[in-house]
Amino acid sequence: MLTHTLAGVDALRKRLAEKKVNSQNYDLDTIAGWSLRLSLAFPQRSGLSAFEPKEEEWSKVYAAAQRLIERGAISSILKASYAGVLIDEYQDCTISQHSLVKVVSRYLPTCVFGDYLQSIFGFRHDPAVDWDVDVVSAFPRIEELAEPWRWKRVGNIELGRWLMAIRDPLKTGGTIDLSTAPNGYIELVKPNSRSKADLRKANVYAGLKPKLGKDETLIVISDKASEIVRAALASKIKCSSIEPVGCKRLAEFILQLKTETGKARLESIMQFAVDCMTGVGKKPFMDRVDRLSTGWRGAKPLSVAEAAALEVINSDGLDPVIRLLEALCKTANVPFRRELMSSARRSIKLVIDGEQPDLDSAAWQVQNTARHAGRRLASRSVGSTLLVKGLQFDHAVIVAPERLEINDLYVAMTRASKTITIVSPVPILRAKAKRKASGVTSGASV
Repeated sequence: MLTHTLAGVDALRKRLAEKKVNSQNYDLDTIAGWSLRLSLAFPQRSGLSAFEPKEEEWSKVYAAAQRLIERGAISSILKASYAGVLIDEYQDCTISQHSLVKVVSRYLPTCVFGDYLQSIFGFRHDPAVDWDVDVVSAFPRIEELAEPWRWKRVGNIELGRWLMAIRDPLKTGGTIDLSTAPNGYIELVKPNSRSKADLRKANVYAGLKPKLGKDETLIVISDKASEIVRAALASKIKCSSIEPVGCKRLAEFILQLKTETGKARLESIMQFAVDCMTGVGKKPFMDRVDRLSTGWRGAKPLSVAEAAALEVINSDGLDPVIRLLEALCKTANVPFRRELMSSARRSIKLVIDGEQPDLDSAAWQVQNTARHAGRRLASRSVGSTLLVKGLQFDHAVIVAPERLEINDLYVAMTRASKTITIVSPVPILRAKAKRKASGVTSGASV
């Protein structure tokens, strides 16, 4: 069984476990991961030597796997290893992945599953498949699901059927009328005006509104282009921000630790803490440390954080950095970027413990481990369609739906099985036309 992302692998593994399917009866991986394993197992025949592909290099991996299979050298191995191939989320495949799968289908029964309305990934170096032109011509349509099973299982089939009914208007670039939704499932939060201040207030109100039952989950779907916007919203509504694996803010912080010293380094550490947690109190802390650094000693004893901060100013080592971060984590209020702070701390510890030679290597290892281990989401999370696609929640809040393209809007609308709250001045939603995106790599990193 193959899918496109490691988040999808994690979700499928959980569902198979729920169904008590023996894990020895299947091999579950991303197309990228399986292709790399296969190619590296036969390096001479595939032409791929050991390497860790990044961004545009993934197309070389798919080409190597295709070359290996096309030559027929491992056809008997494939047939002995697998009874068939099932590929989920096929709408997210690239042309090079699709070309590989077509070759695999010559040797193994292959069935692909997908929904072209959920195709939201864009690829810089390898275009995504066109459902009608590429996919259906290679794998004829067998059946379309007509029953909204996810909603039916939780007793909300009316919501599921309404979500199925909005597909046709979306496909033709039409509108969605929220007033036609069944009662009790969709709530519209109207801002007092279109000013930025009123929109922010409405977003916060909507994010705090859903009341979660025991073990229920909430996803707030916000701007997919900005980690900063999502983090700012998460800090206000007591949610945890879902971070992309290749987090820009982590890379920025690692660079600061490598290049800055003294008070500049301390400033960057404190700002990083502010970006991850509420209640840090950066200014009074920095003011007091500034005075302490001159030799002043007040009546109040030196705190663990202050002692570590003074060491940061006077040392280029990483030990005081980790002590300061850990002390701040203990005294802060709400860690709304928990994943980001955890990744930074683990990266620093890997270098301190001698397990990695430098911060760049350590951060790469931490991120790579996260890719393969899956992620445990908080009960209340903020994310983007790119980060939550394929995941399921009980409740969803969608802010700024007017900024979403057609496929993004459909993905956002179908994340929750119980209630959907939408921030919009009007009940008529008109999605933007889909553009050719260009910002996501074709590897297995989401």
